[in-house]
Amino acid sequence: MEVTLSIIVPVYNVCGYLKDCIESILAQSFTDFELILVDDGSDDGSGEICDEYVKRDSRIKVIHKENGGVVSARKAGVAAAKGLYAGYVDGDDWIEKDMYEKMVHYMREYGCDLVMCDIVHESKALPLSSGGTRADLDGGYYDHEKLKEKIFPNMIYAGQFYEFGVYPVIWNKLYKREKLIKHQSAVDARIKTGEDAACVYPYLLSCESVYFIKDMSLYHYRRSENSMTTAYDSMYFERFKTLYSFFSASDIASSPYAKQLDYYYAYLVKTSVSNELKPRSGLTFREKLGNIRKICEFTRREGFADDLDISEFHHRLYFNLLKRSKPLSLVVCVYITKFVQRLCGRRK
Repeated sequence: MEVTLSIIVPVYNVCGYLKDCIESILAQSFTDFELILVDDGSDDGSGEICDEYVKRDSRIKVIHKENGGVVSARKAGVAAAKGLYAGYVDGDDWIEKDMYEKMVHYMREYGCDLVMCDIVHESKALPLSSGGTRADLDGGYYDHEKLKEKIFPNMIYAGQFYEFGVYPVIWNKLYKREKLIKHQSAVDARIKTGEDAACVYPYLLSCESVYFIKDMSLYHYRRSENSMTTAYDSMYFERFKTLYSFFSASDIASSPYAKQLDYYYAYLVKTSVSNELKPRSGLTFREKLGNIRKICEFTRREGFADDLDISEFHHRLYFNLLKRSKPLSLVVCVYITKFVQRLCGRRK
């Protein structure tokens, strides 16, 4: 049966939020869609909730699979999809009732490859176009020439550390399904750090045209314990290295925009160090320093932090210590920076 839109929801242990997510999709003003729920081995009752909804609406399909991570769940969902267009919604998030009506409208009107909308972080209700987590892009239609001028040169690094030109999340966007299959299938299922970026940026670079719905926050991102945890991840740095290998072999690495990847790598190396310093890691201070030393040695060997143009002094100092393999000095720098930031925050 032909359908215009496939909405894919990877589901893993989100029983407390899943009904809200599904109800927001079923309430869409655009109704010509199929909803594919991919239960990725949940053990908290999420799979049973999926089965309940299948009985209520013929547009819903459920895939039950062994746990393999969000990339494998997305691959399973898009492989089963039949829609002309496809989009993802995380199982602990929810969407405005007219989100897909508006996105499909712009897809049809302009025949573009990608439509993006603003999002709301439920923890700090700000649209992405307000800045901070993304650059202040103009809303509207971008043809290929405008993409090359305005989007591609800044899509990963917008000129300030930690600021993306296009926010690297997969779920506030609508894709052409056949095009999405190619890019989603190429993502290594072992990638669990930056897995959205591994699909979004190569897809974006291949686009002929894009439409950005600015100042209309249609997607609600919920910062839940399942999607963002403060727990220590002993495999975080290894996963980053998998992502590093993926991007190093990607079309972006051989494009005029390759330098942006260095800033993304630097960003993830910095989060790797932060991960090692989490208080609940269970590691001794000596063990933490040993792990950070490995991160330093990798950074120095690969050389992606050698020529970063970073204006902020504390970031320049940070990467200088990182490149020189000074883990103890680096840790001191991190703690002093955090102390100063807290102190400045109290004074405001």
